Amino acid sequence: MRLRVAAAAAALCLSALAAGCMHIAMPEFSPDRPRGGRLMDDVRALASDDMQGRMVDTKGSIKARAYILNRLKQEGVQGLPGGWLQSFNFATRKAPDTPLQGVNVMGWVRGRVHPDQFIVVSAHYDHLGVRDGEIYNGADDNASGVAGMLDLAHRLRGHAPRYSVLFVAFDGEEEGLKGAEAFVANPPVPMSQIVFNLNLDMISRLDKGEMYAVGTYQFPVFRPVLERAAQGSKVHLLFGRDTPQDTEENHWVELSDQDAFYKAGVPFVFFSVDDHPDYHRPTDDPERIPVPFFEAAAQLVADSFKLIDKMDLAAVKAAQRP
Repeated sequence: MRLRVAAAAAALCLSALAAGCMHIAMPEFSPDRPRGGRLMDDVRALASDDMQGRMVDTKGSIKARAYILNRLKQEGVQGLPGGWLQSFNFATRKAPDTPLQGVNVMGWVRGRVHPDQFIVVSAHYDHLGVRDGEIYNGADDNASGVAGMLDLAHRLRGHAPRYSVLFVAFDGEEEGLKGAEAFVANPPVPMSQIVFNLNLDMISRLDKGEMYAVGTYQFPVFRPVLERAAQGSKVHLLFGRDTPQDTEENHWVELSDQDAFYKAGVPFVFFSVDDHPDYHRPTDDPERIPVPFFEAAAQLVADSFKLIDKMDLAAVKAAQRP
C-alpha cells in the first residue's frame, strides 16, 4: 500500500517506538499459530530474502512474477490471448530521465453465465526493495494480498464463477499505482466489459482482528452483501475510510489500485487492514503474521466474492454514483 502521508508515517513511527516493534496477537488468534498451508507458502515465497523486496524493475521483481505466473497456472488459470504479461514504462520523480519497466501478471477463468463480463481480482506484488542494506520483504504489504488472490483462484477450480474473472498481480503500486493505471489505459478486454474490481492490499495483519471493506459509500449496494458474508467470521469487518468525513490518510479510495478502476467508472470493493508497526518497515516478515486471522480474512474475501458473483454487476456499474 502506498505511504499514506508524512503525518501518518510520523504517527506510525511513534506507535512503533511505543510498542517496541512487538507484535501482540489477540486471544482469538492465539496462542497456537498454524503454519497456514497454501496461503503462508505463497507469502513465505514472495516475502523471502531471495525476492529482495520485489521492487519494480529489479531481479527480485522478475523472480516474484515468475513465481506468481507459475502459481496461476497451477491453479488452472488460463492465459489471455495477448499473453500472461503486460509491460509498461514510467518515469519517477527521483529519476525522470531513466524510465522503469513494470510488468503486470494476468490470467483468467471463464464465467459460466456472463463469459463476456469480467470481475478483476487484483493485488499488487511490488514492494520497497532494499534500503540501507536492509530487505523490505513486504509480507503483509502485499505478499498477503497476492496470496489471497491465488487462494481465490484455487477455490474456483472446478467451481466456475458466473462472471469471467481476470486475476491481475499489479506491479508499480508503490510508485503511484502505475500498474493499475497501465492496465486501465490498455486493458486486455474492453473496459466496458469490466463490471467490478475486488482489490486486496494488506489482508493478514492487525492485532484487533479487524479488516476494512472500502467502497460501500460509493456503492452502497455492496454493504448488505458484505455484512452477510461476514456473519460468523472471526474477522470483524469494518466499513468506512471512503466517506467525505474520512480525510487525508483516513480516506483510502485513492491509496491502492482500485482507484484506477473507480476513476474509469468500475465499481469496487477494497479489502485492507489498518497500518501496524511493521508497515513499510524491514520487519514486515512472514513470521509476524497471525495465521488464523489471515486464514479467516482469506475466507471472508472468498465468501464475499461468492455473493458478489451472484449480483447484477452490470446494473450496479450502470447506476453508479457520479
